[in-house]
Amino acid sequence: MQNKMIKNISFPNELPVSQRVEDIKKAITNNPIVIICGETGSGKTTQLPKICLALGRGLEKIIGHTQPRRIAARSVATRISEELQSNVGDLVGYKVRFTDKVSKLSSIKVMTDGILLAETQNDPLLKKYDTLIIDEAHERSLNIDFLLGYLKNILPKRPDLKIIITSATIDVDKFSSHFNNAPIIQVSGRTFPVEILYKPLRKKTNEDLEDIEDAVLSAIHDLDKQKGDILIFLPGERDIHDTKRFLSDQLNDQFEILPLYSRLAIKEQQKIFKISGLRRIILTTNIAETSLTVPGIKYVIDVGLARIVRYSPRLKIEQLLIEKISQASANQRAGRCGRVAPGICIRLYEEEDFLGRPEFTDPEIMRTSLASVILKMSSLNLGAVDQFPFLQPPIYKFIQDGYQLLNELGAVDNENKILPLGRQLAKMPLDPSLGRILIESKKQNCVKEVLAIISALSISDPRERPFDRADQADKAHLIFHDPESGFLSFLRLWHLFIKEAKGQKSKSLRIFCEKYFLSFSRMREWQELYKQLLQMTEELDYKLSNQDANYEQIHLSFLSGLLGNIGFKDSEGYEYLGTRGIKFLIGPKLFRNKNYKWIMAAEIIDTGRLYAQCIAKIDIKWVEKLAFHLADFEYSNPRWNKKLGRVDATKKTLLYGLVINPGKTIHYGSVNLLESRQIFIRTGLVEMEYESEAPFWKHNLDLIDQIEKLEHKSRRQDILINQDVLYQFYEKKISTDIMNSAGFEFWRQSVEQKDPKYLFLSKEYLMQKSADQIDNIQYPDRVKVNEIPVTLKYRFEPNHPNDGLTATFSYSALSRMKKESLDWLVPGMIREKVSTLLKALPKPLRTQLGPVQKLVTEFLSEADYEVNFNDALTSFIRNKTKTSFRVENELIDTLPKHLKINYEIVDEKGYEIDSSRDLLNLQQANKERISEVIEEVAFDIEKENLTYWPDFEIPETVEKVWHEETVRGFPALISENNFVNLKVLDNHSDALINHYDGVKTLIQLQMKDRIKNLKNSPPQFDSFALQLKTHIESDLLKQNFFDVVMDESMAWKKSIPRSQKSFDELVSFTKNNIGKVVVEYSNIMIEVANSYQELSLLLDRMNSLPKPIIEDIEEQLEILLPPYEKPLFLFEQFRNYPRFLLAMKIRIEKYSHRQSKDQDLFRDVGRLQTKWIEKVSDFVESDFEIPKAYIDFQWAMQELRVSLFAQELKTPYPISIKRLEKKWIDLINQ
Repeated sequence: MQNKMIKNISFPNELPVSQRVEDIKKAITNNPIVIICGETGSGKTTQLPKICLALGRGLEKIIGHTQPRRIAARSVATRISEELQSNVGDLVGYKVRFTDKVSKLSSIKVMTDGILLAETQNDPLLKKYDTLIIDEAHERSLNIDFLLGYLKNILPKRPDLKIIITSATIDVDKFSSHFNNAPIIQVSGRTFPVEILYKPLRKKTNEDLEDIEDAVLSAIHDLDKQKGDILIFLPGERDIHDTKRFLSDQLNDQFEILPLYSRLAIKEQQKIFKISGLRRIILTTNIAETSLTVPGIKYVIDVGLARIVRYSPRLKIEQLLIEKISQASANQRAGRCGRVAPGICIRLYEEEDFLGRPEFTDPEIMRTSLASVILKMSSLNLGAVDQFPFLQPPIYKFIQDGYQLLNELGAVDNENKILPLGRQLAKMPLDPSLGRILIESKKQNCVKEVLAIISALSISDPRERPFDRADQADKAHLIFHDPESGFLSFLRLWHLFIKEAKGQKSKSLRIFCEKYFLSFSRMREWQELYKQLLQMTEELDYKLSNQDANYEQIHLSFLSGLLGNIGFKDSEGYEYLGTRGIKFLIGPKLFRNKNYKWIMAAEIIDTGRLYAQCIAKIDIKWVEKLAFHLADFEYSNPRWNKKLGRVDATKKTLLYGLVINPGKTIHYGSVNLLESRQIFIRTGLVEMEYESEAPFWKHNLDLIDQIEKLEHKSRRQDILINQDVLYQFYEKKISTDIMNSAGFEFWRQSVEQKDPKYLFLSKEYLMQKSADQIDNIQYPDRVKVNEIPVTLKYRFEPNHPNDGLTATFSYSALSRMKKESLDWLVPGMIREKVSTLLKALPKPLRTQLGPVQKLVTEFLSEADYEVNFNDALTSFIRNKTKTSFRVENELIDTLPKHLKINYEIVDEKGYEIDSSRDLLNLQQANKERISEVIEEVAFDIEKENLTYWPDFEIPETVEKVWHEETVRGFPALISENNFVNLKVLDNHSDALINHYDGVKTLIQLQMKDRIKNLKNSPPQFDSFALQLKTHIESDLLKQNFFDVVMDESMAWKKSIPRSQKSFDELVSFTKNNIGKVVVEYSNIMIEVANSYQELSLLLDRMNSLPKPIIEDIEEQLEILLPPYEKPLFLFEQFRNYPRFLLAMKIRIEKYSHRQSKDQDLFRDVGRLQTKWIEKVSDFVESDFEIPKAYIDFQWAMQELRVSLFAQELKTPYPISIKRLEKKWIDLINQ
């Protein structure tokens, strides 16, 4: 105790506060709380602790003296020690975040307000102090406001405690009333008068205001004749850099221009304290308002703006926006130039603007998150926040926001009661979010890594980026940059620094920091904080793992405290969608082009736009895992899951409005039992999606299937009861707690022990109307077509591809299926088909026919069902109307889909392969598939490389059972030029054509030498080929000549050979016949060639012939002598070619004498010719063979031309336009 006795305490006379020492002593002695309002320079900060010592305080206990900043705490302790002639740490000590210079000898303890606040955890009544001085209370930080309320609370329990509140500028009345009208002592300051000038920004011609840089330059020019340095207050760093660059260009080195802001490197900050030969201009943010005094300042230029930190409880982010400063701040700025001499302050705004501003800056408690305060209050059991005696109660939504954040972190429950995790957080000298991260790191076994990173996040960023060396800094920072995580970038930097710091002196570390553009002081601060937190974790028994943690472990830990800071990107561009509807950009330049889908950020700041700082790529599954207690869920699309036998739904998971899982399938029964039960009954049982081997289910399904088939056959939907009636049946019988298959089966088995048929339906219950008329005669299920088993399926579902009648059969029988066989449909459907067709007839025909239903009955009673349906109906209509009308495809196409048969082919297992209502298209589309079947089935008849007839008879058809089905094939000799192969084809017509060609090739092989000569050198070929070469190529003509000779030489009256005997007879016949055919054909070819040559010369001479006549003659030549394909016509017709060509010649020669008659005849012929070409083109385009009747009609057309244009040549039979027109009508009506 003796060591604490203080002697000879003196107070410097030059300090204004020294004049009021006795008044202050008296006030402290007589009152528990005293408010000292002292202006700048009054000496209150250093003298008040000495006054308390002089009163005998600080002997048994300690005088506590708080400062808002660490640097101030150190400098104040040093100054008081000097005045008391003591060393720091003895009589006067200080304690800041990383340093404790307080001993048992200390009577005065200078500390930050945060240190005092932390001590309330272990010493709620602050019993170690007998006096507390709360200095700079006007700053109204969150800590100060909380401390003032806390001290008011404990005063009744500490009557011995004296509290002194000091401030330079303060709302005195508010403080006094808060502390029960505590006495106020005013102390004057040591300041000189300051002249205030208002110079608002000028308006330009377009109503815009002039730039701030121009206004600042103009104000500097106004101060040109003055002496002394200029302090210019600007809103932020960017403004400082822009203004510095502008002024450097404009002032031509007349001034030394220096920046000053909090993130500026310490080395750069120190320059403002060094006086140089030039006048100085200091460009600063609001850091120079109160935190430090810049020497030599006589002038201030104030733009009246500052970046103010405001927390948005709605967006849960900090906003750092430019705002107008308060009157108090403006006066603080003006006071900066009245410290050493009278000064001038130029305000770049109107005086009216100044008077309209708020008197004081909003205290921090009105613009910051209250989570840490609420947590501390809850841990100290201080009651409800809104009941706490704050100097200025916080806004209710800020209180609610604080609780929401703590709930997000798991610190409080939904009733805002503190949880065990919250008590752990309260013991940590960390922001609650960082504390939550540290707690999670223990669980994730990554305490070592997380400690290093949260230490970095708790201080100002140690990375420096000088504006004029930004690119160099970015390049240096790449050394420890992690491409996926800003958090790991800090960890890499930490490892690099620790490695460098081992055994190194301070000078080497400074060089290291300069090399990598790092703040040496902040790196030291980081190191100290890490040590402090490490000590704390050891006390909390947190173990540090020897193994390095992986990416997931570290980021899961950080995500636990930063769930509100996640973002999602699903489109091009740079913007992320965050929680609570915000959109933000990535702040760090190195991460802007990464295109990560999901990220989290250490913080999101609003500086006019939202920017995420210190970001990392994350897996969204981590968010779902950690945020389950915060997530909102939306359920949609409840549906029956047939496989699992339950009702599922899509669950959308949202975190504060952000979709973190758009669609997860979940069991809906546990969410909504009633709706799940309804869906189970409706979809599972009524719509028959339920699967079970239960007897009731098999019975009910079978009954319903029978009745549905009756509906499909009759195309009615009024036989089976509607689904609502069936729903009511199950709904009444099934227990109310059943909503899935498992529960239903358990319940059913229990019920059926007493009543096995409890859930059985009856046919009478299921049928609304009788269906006796729907039987297997009217609607058969199976028929045989060409010995092909066909299953008939009925479907009544308009617009469905299979609506109507479907004929299903094996794809192996596709080639044998005939369309005509099923055109009669089934007895129950044919009446509607006939009725529909009759109603679609042209109106004149319908009028003649009479009542449709009576007519349908008559047709069906008389019809021969073995006849082609179209032919039968055509015949009936012709008999009734005495017309030549024919039922064509155009009329059939008007039928609705359900009256056109749908052909469906299936594989051997009954699965559909293909289907179509056009049988020909179906056959064409599956031709290769059918051929594959024939190839796969071994008929034991196939042979290869035959040059003579095989030693057995080749049947016209073969059959074999394949996969329990009879497959029919058609053997044929297939020509391969020098040999033939015996194969089985799937189509009878194709087989006949191929077999003929195969036989022809086999005959040629028996006549090798003769055939070779005939192919290479046909007799008299040069005689006719030379004259025809302008019309037909010689090689094509030679090939046609050979083909015609072979076909004509083989043309006997018997069928194509199927046996060796018949083949040998045909070979002999061909050998005997071929010579005669060659001579006759050669002579005709010469005659044709001569006629063609004469005709060509005549056409060249007759220049006066009209173009249509020339085109008609050329078209006739194309038909007779097609230059591009084999002749269409038979050899017997070729004998008539000379006469046809001569008739063309005569027509040309006579044309000039009978032009009018020729043109009339040409029109008549042309009309018939056009009709023939159109019809034949249809056959060709459909890939059908041209029927012989149409070929014969063309020969008749040639004879007609002879009769009309060269009557003297005669025709073999009477012919005329009228006869041919009648023949054409008969032809198309067949």
